[in-house]
Amino acid sequence: MIKKYSLLIFVLTGILLSACDNRPSNRVRQSDATVSEKIKQPGRIEFIKEIHNFGTLKDGEIVAFSFQFKNTGGNAFRLTKVEPSCGCLTVQYEKEEIKAQATSTVEVILNTNGEWGNLLKSVEIETSFGEKKSLTIGAFVENINFNMDLNNLK
Repeated sequence: MIKKYSLLIFVLTGILLSACDNRPSNRVRQSDATVSEKIKQPGRIEFIKEIHNFGTLKDGEIVAFSFQFKNTGGNAFRLTKVEPSCGCLTVQYEKEEIKAQATSTVEVILNTNGEWGNLLKSVEIETSFGEKKSLTIGAFVENINFNMDLNNLK
């Protein structure tokens, strides 16, 4: 009887051992994988708002708006290209690296001197990871030099 139990225990132990995978696991804990993935991701620029309307302005006014953004990626990046669409725009921005998860701004300054009517201007942005964004500002500029009564032209 003892031999039968010994044989049964031996067989069950053999089955259990063969069912176990004793090789080292290639799996990484999920929390470690998430952290590792974030570190490997390139920096990503995410603006809170990409369009701003200044409304109605008078000729000669200078106005500014700061577009806020966050680096939502896992690595730092730089703004490598910040190009306004015309000479009426001036742009100020952080020249240093924007660290992962950090925030910063791109300030767009509009000088309405000599402008009139509806304006729609843009600033092209590119990061060191090649990501591109376009910021847009709009306004209506009243200019007395261009306010004519077209009905009285004959």
